[in-house]
Amino acid sequence: MVNVLSIAFMIVTLLICFLLPAALLVYFYRKHKISLIAVLWGAIVFLVSQVAIRIPLLTILGKQQWYMEMSSNIYIIALFLGLTAGLFEEIGRYIVMKFFMKKSLSWKNGIAFGIGHGGIEAMVIVGLTILNYLIMSFMINSGVFESMIAANLPQGVAEQIKSMLVDTPAINFLAGGFERIMTMMIQIAFSVIVLYAVKFKKPVYLLYAILLHAVVDTPAVILGNMGLNVWLIELYIAACAAASLIYVIKAKNVFAKKEEEQAAE
Repeated sequence: MVNVLSIAFMIVTLLICFLLPAALLVYFYRKHKISLIAVLWGAIVFLVSQVAIRIPLLTILGKQQWYMEMSSNIYIIALFLGLTAGLFEEIGRYIVMKFFMKKSLSWKNGIAFGIGHGGIEAMVIVGLTILNYLIMSFMINSGVFESMIAANLPQGVAEQIKSMLVDTPAINFLAGGFERIMTMMIQIAFSVIVLYAVKFKKPVYLLYAILLHAVVDTPAVILGNMGLNVWLIELYIAACAAASLIYVIKAKNVFAKKEEEQAAE
């Protein structure tokens, strides 16, 4: 049986994945009148750069001998994954902002873009996974898992899934929701950095965004592979999120000052 508390925490994480982006969208639209098109572009960039391009590409590479050999070194593969995530996502942001958001290059719309980007990431990457976990948990507890799921999976796979859902500490199912809150802040910060690069013609900030993306992702992969308590990894993500939040808040004044300088020229 899957622990009732595990199911409760899955539901909390599921709600965070879908309601947090909606709540941020409503709040910033009412307070700052952010561009809904910028939110949509943020979502599109994630879906194209990650779901449509990078993830399928990594799946193909995963079958290559050189890639499998590289994957045996956690430090190299972690850096590779971190850098490719940064390259695909940040360059995607840059292209869209430069060519499709020329009239919406403001601090508030950097936030809007980040809400769309981080929001769809939360829904697709974590939300749908947790939804599947919930469905299978209810099946396990109602006694229909073996007949409806296990019978259609390769031998041993269903047992691994069942074991994971039953044996994982309940609190760990809350980690995904906590991480999405933190990651949303980070994605907003990356969006503001890239928007700064585009608006003020400072392409070096695109490089900064790519490298910072790698700095966030690479240690997380390494720490995860070390078998540490999941909450220690979340502590690192939280530190990155705190730095991101500070940057976004301070960036508001930086944007305003730069815009005044441009207007005075």
